[in-house]
Amino acid sequence: MAFMPPGTRNTGPMLLYFILFISLLVPGTAGSQQQYDQYDWVSYADFHQVTDVTLGREEAYIATTGGVLRWNLYRQSWEEPWVVVRGRTEAVDLRDALNVDYITETNSVAVATAHGTYLYNPTAEYWEPGEHNFDLAVQGSIPGAIFLDPPGPLVSGRNYFQQGNNVIMDSQLRQHGLGPSATDDWGYQWVGVQGVGILRLDTRLLRGTLWELGLYGADVRDVIRGEGWTVLAGHNRNQGITFWKQGQMIWDHLEARYTAGLESVWINDLAVTGKWLLAATDAGLAQIDLKNGTSRMYTLFQGLWSNRSTAVAADEDTVWIGTENGLSVLDLAKKEVKRITTPDLANRGVYTLAVDPEALWIGGEAGLYRLDRATGTGGWLEPEGGVAGPVYDLQVTPGEVIAGRFGGLEIIRKADLEMAGFPAEAFLAGSSIQAVLALDSLVWVGTDRGLWKLDRPRNRWHQYTTRDGLISDEVTALYPDGDHLLIGTPEGVTRFFWNDPTRGD
Repeated sequence: MAFMPPGTRNTGPMLLYFILFISLLVPGTAGSQQQYDQYDWVSYADFHQVTDVTLGREEAYIATTGGVLRWNLYRQSWEEPWVVVRGRTEAVDLRDALNVDYITETNSVAVATAHGTYLYNPTAEYWEPGEHNFDLAVQGSIPGAIFLDPPGPLVSGRNYFQQGNNVIMDSQLRQHGLGPSATDDWGYQWVGVQGVGILRLDTRLLRGTLWELGLYGADVRDVIRGEGWTVLAGHNRNQGITFWKQGQMIWDHLEARYTAGLESVWINDLAVTGKWLLAATDAGLAQIDLKNGTSRMYTLFQGLWSNRSTAVAADEDTVWIGTENGLSVLDLAKKEVKRITTPDLANRGVYTLAVDPEALWIGGEAGLYRLDRATGTGGWLEPEGGVAGPVYDLQVTPGEVIAGRFGGLEIIRKADLEMAGFPAEAFLAGSSIQAVLALDSLVWVGTDRGLWKLDRPRNRWHQYTTRDGLISDEVTALYPDGDHLLIGTPEGVTRFFWNDPTRGD
């Protein structure tokens, strides 16, 4: 026991008990999800199946199999969706939502999912398990003949029109039944349209906006931007390529079966040059006009080494296409494809490509290759520092090449092709690297065990998982979005506010 002067009281135990008592009342501790702001992590999934609609004091709530969407009734705009949300100690998954209710007395929201019921605490801004008796969903019905508008211009040019009182038909002649419905105090009826999203119908003018909602195929292997669209694509055999205008929450998609010239939407990699989206698919290279969706394919017959294209990189009219059997180059202006016949690259599978003004960088089963663009010569780089094996993703910066390899993360100086130091935890605890992205002094690494951040000046790593707010621990794509990251996974995409000045990691 510590020495105490005579006449003083030992208030230490009482103070300790008081602190413990207060800590029980205040949710969250250091290391829990409570250290993050409510919307540091916002995920997007497939919201096409609407299961319930309810109206609150300020918002319309739309429950879907991908989470809960929110429309601000006063601002008349979309709020961030609730998919993976902040819980008392860790993230809460609101996917597979079955019902949603607004609780007037407490200004809170209850959501029933396939794995439990959760209640939102609007004061503390977190979700927790609970119980609630939900109102029955009201089946939608359209009151007479209506006219339908899209929310804005679409790549697909898709239109919708009424086919009978309770059926909506699209321009591909597919019929979509109506789902749950609710009518707000402004005279708008909210009606779920199965397989599409939500109809916001002005019941006085009988004119409505039909919003397609969410990813048309949740698997995201790459993310890129062009012509005002964020494009998300992956291994979605029977679905499609998603086009998204983030600020307006406008969603669109292209499907292979309804898009002339597009043979496959099983996509491994994306690139954009000018108005063209280039997609490496298992049926060749797809060239898609981002203005109107017109498409064409380049295959084995045009000069690819294989129809199974695995990577694509572009610089103006020059496009490089990696396949399972080698590398080809496309001249977009001439629409001519030539095979690269360099002996070192013959019959070598290509996993990833990156281009800068001087060189094309090729990652594959055999490692990392530098191909000089001026001379057409090149060679394989010897791995250093114990980081070896196949290269699965690449990024080039003005002075460095960032390589995600089987053996870990490798950072190479372009000037001398030597490794730029050896980052601590370069092996990432055995995680398989699937995506890399360098932003200033940070390197982000997507793996099958979540997202890792390397702070290079401090030589410090930090790992993020579904406990923090990721929609999946398998990270397959990374794309910069200002102070945010777009993180692609096989279950959707998460937008992460990494540059929050209040963060401590």
